[in-house]
Amino acid sequence: MKIVIIPGFIDSPEGKCFPDLERLFNDNGHTVINIAWPHFPSELDKYSITSTLEYAREILKNINCEDLVILGFSMGGIIATILANEFKPKKLGLIVSPYQAGTDDDLEGKYKEWKEMGYRVLTTKKFGELNIPFSFIEDARKYNALDVIGQITCPKLFIVAENDDKVSREASTKLYEKAREIKEWKLIQGMEHKYQYQPEMLKRVNEILMAFVDLEANL
Repeated sequence: MKIVIIPGFIDSPEGKCFPDLERLFNDNGHTVINIAWPHFPSELDKYSITSTLEYAREILKNINCEDLVILGFSMGGIIATILANEFKPKKLGLIVSPYQAGTDDDLEGKYKEWKEMGYRVLTTKKFGELNIPFSFIEDARKYNALDVIGQITCPKLFIVAENDDKVSREASTKLYEKAREIKEWKLIQGMEHKYQYQPEMLKRVNEILMAFVDLEANL
């Protein structure tokens, strides 16, 4: 299998979620294709879902999708869903993923200050302080996974964190309910959105993903 991994917002293939997972896949004979969001962190005015979709399409257009699995993590799940609708992979996995970034509720709540200021200051261990322009959200609002998830016919896996403070259970449920069969819902007790900092949860998610990829019975 060829496994496409799409990280979330301000994450990268080198982030804590992915090195162990990539080794697991490689050790089991799979090939991992990492999709790093273009323009991060050096050109944040160009950093967007649109540019990442364009970059991913260029990579996937030369790949045989009959043995392709797309895995999207957090906001990367929006991108993964759109790509799955276009490229028809064998399987799609969505891990702690919302259906949209910048919903109307977001703009009135957690993104209200971001909109008013025009940028959001985020502190990262690797890159220090980053000023993410609100143009990121303006672009992200063009994409809603609810619009396409029902058109995707391959088996789908939804991994949901019980203690997710970034993606609401309601949002996860909406996306799952609109998806067609075959689909599987995995709610992990005690897991947080940033589960990469919970070693046991990271191990469990990786094991679930490994089983999902290898299961020939398609769930």
